Amino acid sequence: MPDTARADFADAICSDCGIKGCTIRHWGDAVLPGEIGYFCEFCWQQRSEAADRGEVPKPLGVKPPSVPEELLGKSFSVTTASGSVYELSPSENGEIWLISRRRRPLPFKEVQTFLLKVGQPFYLRYREDDEWYLFRTTPVVSIEPKK
Repeated sequence: MPDTARADFADAICSDCGIKGCTIRHWGDAVLPGEIGYFCEFCWQQRSEAADRGEVPKPLGVKPPSVPEELLGKSFSVTTASGSVYELSPSENGEIWLISRRRRPLPFKEVQTFLLKVGQPFYLRYREDDEWYLFRTTPVVSIEPKK
């Protein structure tokens, strides 16, 4: 898109999710007229796909989709197409989840979750030092609440 710049905007805050570190600066069809947004890869993907479908752009600051409402505050497991099984439990901070993976441990234990839907990759953000990084799984094949 001629109204989109790709670069390392390391100090920019994502106009939607609020996380520091962006790769996109955009002032076209994916934002309201007259607005300029900075986006992380995940939030940009959500906006650009909506623009490609001809949807009216949402205002800046729209939080990305997270876990389904019926799972909020509950522990659950997520199985992906690669066979990985992720166990998630809510932390005391409602936006952070505790995570582990069966068979192969993850190098992080706390995440923010984005886009948990069967058939879609599961997007997570984890923190290392003071920086947040995006982690993407293969498509989700099942989501099971813990009993």
